[in-house]
Amino acid sequence: MIGKDVELSGVSMIYPNGFTAVQPTDLTIRAGEFFSILGPSGCGKTTILRMISGFLNPSSGAIAIGGEPMIGIGPNHRPTALIFQSLALFPLMSVCENVAFGLEARGVAKAERRRKAEELLGLVALSGQEDKKPGELSGGQRQRVAVARALAVEPAVLLLDEPLSALDLKLRQHMRAELKAIQRKTQVTFIYITHDQGEALAMSDRVAVMNEGRIDQVATADALYNNPETPFAATFVGEQNVFSGKVVRSENGEAQVETPHGPMVGINLHRLNVGDEALVMVRPERIGIVDRGGAPAASNQLQAQLDRRDLEGALINLYLRSGSQGIHVNLHNRGEEMLALADTMTLAFRHQDAVVMRPGSMARDKA
Repeated sequence: MIGKDVELSGVSMIYPNGFTAVQPTDLTIRAGEFFSILGPSGCGKTTILRMISGFLNPSSGAIAIGGEPMIGIGPNHRPTALIFQSLALFPLMSVCENVAFGLEARGVAKAERRRKAEELLGLVALSGQEDKKPGELSGGQRQRVAVARALAVEPAVLLLDEPLSALDLKLRQHMRAELKAIQRKTQVTFIYITHDQGEALAMSDRVAVMNEGRIDQVATADALYNNPETPFAATFVGEQNVFSGKVVRSENGEAQVETPHGPMVGINLHRLNVGDEALVMVRPERIGIVDRGGAPAASNQLQAQLDRRDLEGALINLYLRSGSQGIHVNLHNRGEEMLALADTMTLAFRHQDAVVMRPGSMARDKA
């Protein structure tokens, strides 16, 4: 098997009732890439998947797979396979028959169907399960049967629509590794739809963040987390502390913002000018506590009162407030003594760990 690139050029989707599900979009997914489209429900990510698969025709624009135009070509004639959230396995067929179903529809001889199905079941670590029914398998095993069935028709592009959402947390985490390993072995282009940032960051070569029918940012997982480009991407992927204010100084790629909690300095991502409204964003793990160890040498400091301390094993989450502003601090558990509720403490973070952005739509606004 070998993957192909997918290119969307000005693709949009407007439904008959006038609702625009996808704004005009340009996107290139590279051959052999594990690519995720991440966003909240209703943002348009599944609509893009269905346009690539051929189950929906775009209102405008063009789609090409491996350089070949796809507009007007039906789902059965595209080099794609689609795995639905429900998996849609045939309960009365054996595992082997499920995997071989697409081959039978293409007229492949019975012996060759069996050989190919067994080969694929070996690929997804299900050798010896050929004659069981889907109901006799675990949720993770059924997921792998669905992947094997999709791969049986040798697609260049495998489309996955939130396939892990029905699994429990530990099984989802296990299946992330399984899917990534399968993609690496086959080199098929995977396009994965999810609202779960953990899935997207853990598995993907690159991630596209969608918001209200538009792609906000496309980047590697590391770049997306460490260098978000918009308020929505910054707040949807991981947690952020967000402080509002006005720029009072802008120089050398940095901006100083006057906030209700005092002045804060950060990287001037959007090149804001003096007088501009601004958001200062800093991740919970980049904030330390002065005089309690672990605080960075930093000019950004503010006073806050502790409301709640949540222990999560290796991590300690502190929820504080400064006036009406909630603040989240994430610490490694080094066995320090319990912090007393209502303690007032000084928080600090470095200017290079904060980013200054122009105000805009944030993920918390969608809650």
